[in-house]
Amino acid sequence: MPVTYQIDYLEFPSTDGLKTRRFFEEAFEWSFVSYGPTYHAIEAAGIDAGIQGDAAAATDAPLPVVRTTDLEAAQRAVELAGGVVTRPAFDFPGGRRFHFREPGGCEMAVWVSVS
Repeated sequence: MPVTYQIDYLEFPSTDGLKTRRFFEEAFEWSFVSYGPTYHAIEAAGIDAGIQGDAAAATDAPLPVVRTTDLEAAQRAVELAGGVVTRPAFDFPGGRRFHFREPGGCEMAVWVSVS
């Protein structure tokens, strides 16, 4: 089966996740599911998204996240194409992912579902 790649998530960094959540609730009427005190998954935004309020884990800009069927193959492909891994693969609720910077400077992530 061929490896697939699809952007399916967008993560917003925030210096105050609760303030960002309240803003999105009031401005856009989005709803949320919280995963601990610093992470809030956004629902009904047109794309799956979340707010990363943990300063140690947050990126400098919104983080596009690509879903794949093979995380190791994706990392090899990223590195062969000139991408640089900025955060090695790690587990999170529902999956595993790594972060990388593409040659133009955009930080992105690739994730795989772990069932």
